Amino acid sequence: MKRLVVYFHYDAQGQIDAPCRFAVQALLPLADLLFVTNGRLQAADRAWVQGMGARLLERENTGYDVGAYREALRTLGRTAVAAYDELVLMNYTLAGPVCPLEPMFDAMQARPELDFWGLTRHYAMRSRRFGGQVPEHLQSHFLVVRARMLRSDAFWQYWQQIRLPHSYEESVACHEARFTAHFAALGWRWDTYVDTADLAAVFVNPIMACPQELLAHRGCPFFKRRSFFTPYTDELRRTDGQAARVLYDYLKTRTDYPVDALVRALLRTHPLGALAQNLHWQYLLQDCGADAAAVDLAAAGLRLLRFAPLQADTVTAWYLEQSVQYAGAVLPQAAALFAQEPLLGVLCPALPRWTGAVQAQDRLWRSVRQNLAGQYGVPVGEDPPPAPLAGWALVREAAFPGGVPAVECAADSWRLPLAAQRNGYVSAVFASPAQAGADADQLACALRASAEPAAVAKQLGRLVKRRLLRR
Repeated sequence: MKRLVVYFHYDAQGQIDAPCRFAVQALLPLADLLFVTNGRLQAADRAWVQGMGARLLERENTGYDVGAYREALRTLGRTAVAAYDELVLMNYTLAGPVCPLEPMFDAMQARPELDFWGLTRHYAMRSRRFGGQVPEHLQSHFLVVRARMLRSDAFWQYWQQIRLPHSYEESVACHEARFTAHFAALGWRWDTYVDTADLAAVFVNPIMACPQELLAHRGCPFFKRRSFFTPYTDELRRTDGQAARVLYDYLKTRTDYPVDALVRALLRTHPLGALAQNLHWQYLLQDCGADAAAVDLAAAGLRLLRFAPLQADTVTAWYLEQSVQYAGAVLPQAAALFAQEPLLGVLCPALPRWTGAVQAQDRLWRSVRQNLAGQYGVPVGEDPPPAPLAGWALVREAAFPGGVPAVECAADSWRLPLAAQRNGYVSAVFASPAQAGADADQLACALRASAEPAAVAKQLGRLVKRRLLRR
């Protein structure tokens, strides 16, 4: 079997991170590989590709994956590509593999009736974002085209005539959602390696909705990086919100995949708040009456910080004081977490789920986030990352090789998680079992309320008002 992989990559800083390197190294024994990147690589990263024996194509950052694949095929030429038995089009949005790839290729080789196949499929849905009706289709993160189709005029005409997208939505509409139906209509036969037929009535996108199920029970070698940073409100509309954390725990405990290297790579390119929401960086600590004075923080490479807490209403102040008192009672367990979690850089009490506290946090974050992002050079989002707004934090000294940032008040407290993020460490909060239970019940109440006709009507009214104001 003579196989060619065109591996699409993008990184704004021109780096090839550890997850990409891991995937490329797994593919190289099975195929010739062309590494195509939208942009210019840093010198060390360019040298890595060449040192691995792969061919490299650096191009202008236009056309998303569609533009990269089209230029790769044009660069290689029809004659050279047609000499292969299979062409694999894969992009960096997949992470893995978590298991050997040979069984997948062997299983599909035993199905010679197929002309093209993919790893997974997305089921049909209606979506205004993607132009209306989206048909069932192979997902473009991993497509395999066999010789019969690869050598046909139809395949090359597709790439010659395709319109280059100017957005992610256009990329899905003009290629991903179109490729399967286009070639199926011409009589070419297709299927997926991962069988999710029984999930079609449950999830339109199983690799995102239940990735651990696909890895653990259906032989899927890859998962989506986006599982760890996708907008969490979208996840709550589609799932129960546990998918990313369940996936992380499975990878950490049941596979050899270096999942913490993936998390460190994502910390460089994605907001900490999004990662914290999807991966649920919140721990439950029970007050066991331990003696906080017995904890040797310096020996563990830890430091306890105290500063002025978040200023808000008197109720918020009272709840924050309770958080500080509880934190002191669980300091030994909090310190022990750093030994269990090597990526943990900052740990602090969870913000009380009192309306005044949440609103005060959001106001303060909006006022400081852009300035802090500029100082620490990390991406920030709308959602605030975990921060010690109660005026108390336990930090790992190694997470701050340039020194722990000065923190005097709540507005400074985000210096800690953002500085730790820049250095490849995460921030987390802890709560009591009672607080965690209250959080879950508050979410259930919010979900029920949002389904009430009055709440839906109110939301529609707000939407109409915003649209009118934009005119």
